[in-house]
Amino acid sequence: MNHDLGIREVRSITNFLKEKQGVDYSEFALTSFKRRLEGFLALKKCGIDVLLKNLESKDFIDHFVGRIAVPETELFRDPTFWVLMKNNYIANLLKENQKIKIWAPLCASGEEYYSLAILLKENGWSEKVDVFVSSMSNETLENIRNGRIENEKLEISAKNYSRFQGTAQFTNYLKTSGNISSIDKSLFNNTKFFKESIAFEYEIPHVNLILFRNKFIYFNSSLQYRITDLLYNKLSVKGLLALGILEEVEGKFFPLNKNESVFQRRG
Repeated sequence: MNHDLGIREVRSITNFLKEKQGVDYSEFALTSFKRRLEGFLALKKCGIDVLLKNLESKDFIDHFVGRIAVPETELFRDPTFWVLMKNNYIANLLKENQKIKIWAPLCASGEEYYSLAILLKENGWSEKVDVFVSSMSNETLENIRNGRIENEKLEISAKNYSRFQGTAQFTNYLKTSGNISSIDKSLFNNTKFFKESIAFEYEIPHVNLILFRNKFIYFNSSLQYRITDLLYNKLSVKGLLALGILEEVEGKFFPLNKNESVFQRRG
């Protein structure tokens, strides 16, 4: 079955999702969304007509949204970023506040959150930080709550953890049963998981740090602008926004570290 989609076919799906289900992908970067959509069709071994029929089901929509999102690649991706988080930014936030809030929005898998949870545990900060993890998919959230991690990500994650100079053995945080691995769920205290749309309707006032790395590149410029405003409004005064190393924001933020794309809210 040919899964090479044309622009008109992609638009037929985004229009259907927006009009029938209220899920809007119209401002996601077209090339990336098209590639993810083709991969989903190949995985399901179906064509556009079957997909559109299945998308009439709310349960299938949730599954689709979870699978179409670009997953995080590994734990402690870009180890120097996590070293800065540990030694500078989170440490400094906790010097200025008895308790802080960290939010990881639009999670597609758990690696970014797992990295944060390990960092907090090793530094004795778990009880000083309220963590919020949100996703557009309940299925994704359930996988993250269960600490699910793909085995093929373990080797690179262990190497990243070593470069991060963690204080334990990476395997100490893993539980393995057959071919299934998971991160120790005891790390997940003080975390609230919730589903929300890309409009970020859930109220989390005065967030100190938002981890939003490697997501802007999948949005067009109009959506990037709107999301920048939404994230700005969620942050506390002088709150921090962490993006991917190829991403940046201007105007309402100024860079604290251009190499690692860490920005601070103005005003």
